[in-house]
Amino acid sequence: MINWFKLDYLFTNNLLPITTNVFRLAVGIYVLIFVLAILLSILRKKDRFAKPYRRIMQKFSSWCFSFSIAGLILMFFRHQLIPYLGMRAWTMIWFIICAAWMIYILKYLFVNIPRQKKDLKIREEFEKYLP
Repeated sequence: MINWFKLDYLFTNNLLPITTNVFRLAVGIYVLIFVLAILLSILRKKDRFAKPYRRIMQKFSSWCFSFSIAGLILMFFRHQLIPYLGMRAWTMIWFIICAAWMIYILKYLFVNIPRQKKDLKIREEFEKYLP
């Protein structure tokens, strides 16, 4: 685990084949996240959810699609030992990008949605007295 922070480990070109169960586990996780993205896309189209929640489902399903497909492509490059595209640095960069994207989604979930609900409640209270 400590090797993930060494530059020569991240940017090495002479890759070794992945022989442990880590490859199978990573592919399994990426496939599960892809299935979750499909389920969220299907659920988002149902009308039983409010608009802000459908929007958060859309954001999270986009994240899941991108994370899983790019992760599977990176794992393919790594498994095929493609010199520059299979470097571990790409995986680390992709995880950092996905973490930043997830923070943006969580900010929307915990900051913007409650504010929208409060604004909607105030607007409904105001419009209740209009003719």
